[in-house]
Amino acid sequence: MKKILIVIDEKRMGGVSVLLEDMMNMINLKKYKIDILCLHNNGEMLENLPKNINIIYGTKYFSCVDYSLKEVIKSKNIKNIYYKLRLICDMKTGLIEKRIKKERKKILKDKYDVEVAFKDGFTALFTIFGDSRKKVHWLHYEYKKTNPNGNYDRLFRKILPRFDQIIAVSKGVEDAFNDVYHLEKITNVITNLIDTNKIKKKSKEECDVKLSSSDLNVVGLGRLHPMKGYDLLIKAIYELKVAKKLPSNFKLRIYGDGPEKELLIGLIKVYKLENHVLLMGQVMNPYKYLRNSDLFILSSRYEPFGLVMIEAMRLGITVIATKN
Repeated sequence: MKKILIVIDEKRMGGVSVLLEDMMNMINLKKYKIDILCLHNNGEMLENLPKNINIIYGTKYFSCVDYSLKEVIKSKNIKNIYYKLRLICDMKTGLIEKRIKKERKKILKDKYDVEVAFKDGFTALFTIFGDSRKKVHWLHYEYKKTNPNGNYDRLFRKILPRFDQIIAVSKGVEDAFNDVYHLEKITNVITNLIDTNKIKKKSKEECDVKLSSSDLNVVGLGRLHPMKGYDLLIKAIYELKVAKKLPSNFKLRIYGDGPEKELLIGLIKVYKLENHVLLMGQVMNPYKYLRNSDLFILSSRYEPFGLVMIEAMRLGITVIATKN
């Protein structure tokens, strides 16, 4: 039985966590013993894994690996600021290899046949400085639009060629990555899987939001993050309103949370769209809201693989998406 270690930075709600959870529930666990290393126990996902999959958490050193320096400073938590600055200094000075090797000894007790850095950025460093027999890196970012390795370009150009295989979730992701790093010989595409049975089952749960059948019920799903383009969507709705082309029964409900929440609340107020655009907060089961809507909008500025778009189509919901 092969031993596999999958490394992620955190388990917040998002496409990466959804994909990983679905993969673990669909893989043949008679062939593999799988451990998931979550460097920082932050988030609410990965609660529905098979019982024989073990979750390991990182040391305090990795406690801010999934936060930006701006987010950490804003928190005013002295310990978090210390750990984040320490991490940045180690990355900049080249001490990160020695530090990761030291922290790995505290965390990991087994030797692994395969280790997968399942998210772009820091997990690649954690994996490459380990001693697993085979090392794989999974790519979810569109590197022409946003490069998570950009602040430490020299370091990543040194370590990325050392992977045995690099997997991209789409051809566009693979092409954009290779335009930057030129590692065509070790890159391949495996598109995200869709657990149709799970989607259909969860979509049948009772919807706790009362939707009027006389309304045009539109839904948006995803983190309130600049890449998702919700600011553009709200401005587009405002332009329709000004042009008197917005139906009076139009209701857009956006499910998700994130750093742009206050900005979006402000835009809704400025444009006086309170009757048309509603921020609903984060939810654990988005499928019941998709199923009960007339239309799904994907307004992303860039989207490496529109998982939620495919999920909406599996439920028979009409989709409008930006061309990306």
